[in-house]
Amino acid sequence: MRLLIDETHYVESSAPILFYAGNEGDVTNFYDNSGFMTTTLAKKWGALVVFAEHRYYGTSMPFDNKTKAFEKENLKYLNVQQVLEDFVAVIQDVKTNRYPMLKDRAVIAFGGSYGGMLAAWMRMKYPQHI
Repeated sequence: MRLLIDETHYVESSAPILFYAGNEGDVTNFYDNSGFMTTTLAKKWGALVVFAEHRYYGTSMPFDNKTKAFEKENLKYLNVQQVLEDFVAVIQDVKTNRYPMLKDRAVIAFGGSYGGMLAAWMRMKYPQHI
């Protein structure tokens, strides 16, 4: 899974994590159009910004092969539950391995359209992480 991590406004002493739940497209496009979160709020809160790309979109192809990923028998992995589990795993990795000093920090999930629904479902299903 492809991640974009932006430390531009990150301040270790106060940083929450702003987590973008990727949706149907390349995560770079969503990052480029989310300035309010990536600049205004990230700067105000000293936040670390993490954008996660949704499986089967952008360059995040299961099996590292787009043709194989879209074979009928492999489409079973393109579902909301799988994506939510991906995103929780990303958050755990960021907090445990990449930025262990943030292990107890709040994670604020956001997204647009389908990504916004994923963020809301993450909060409902995994409140211990969001």
